[in-house]
Amino acid sequence: MNQYIVQTGDYPIKIAKKFGMTLAEFQSMNLGLVTFDGKWQVLFPGQLVNVKGVVTGVPASSGGLTSAPVVAAPASGPVPPPWMQLAIMELGVHEWNPGDNPRILEYLASVGLSGPDETSWCASFVNWCLRKSGFQGANSGMVSDWFGWGRSIAPTYGAVVIFQPLAVGASGHIGFVHALDQKNVWTLSGNSQNQVRIAAYPKSKLIHTAPFRWPY
Repeated sequence: MNQYIVQTGDYPIKIAKKFGMTLAEFQSMNLGLVTFDGKWQVLFPGQLVNVKGVVTGVPASSGGLTSAPVVAAPASGPVPPPWMQLAIMELGVHEWNPGDNPRILEYLASVGLSGPDETSWCASFVNWCLRKSGFQGANSGMVSDWFGWGRSIAPTYGAVVIFQPLAVGASGHIGFVHALDQKNVWTLSGNSQNQVRIAAYPKSKLIHTAPFRWPY
């Protein structure tokens, strides 16, 4: 299995045909990425999708995106923002029990926290990804401190997205936009069921003012 970076103008059947796949094959290889409960999600330029066959382009060793070769985005087209490339590589990082995952302790350290890894770390994860890619985060593990960070933009692949508290006693949730459907923002975030993962969060829980943010 290889991975392909979605280009401007791509759509599911176009990508499937490009790699000699049926639409059903493409769908089955991307469950949870471009489909959910059998329904198609929006494809964004820069999104990584699974394909079969040979993918021409730069190897992961030079692009640092995945363990498989990916096709390079054209110079004139969009590419994933650098912090999103880092965030994608962190997928699957999770809390340890017993003990503390040293990677999550790195996230927490980026905002001056020392752990344990059960400490709420969604904002720390966002801050770590931004700092590692050369951009200034809010340097805070509190979601509310990100409300006025950067600038407000329209929903965009890789934008920081901020949600109201999702449960009683919670302080909110923050991550990066991966895709949208009619009711949800598919978000790549940390501390999502105690791990870094892509999951659907309801649009009804977005903060009321400027929930999508960009660092510059």
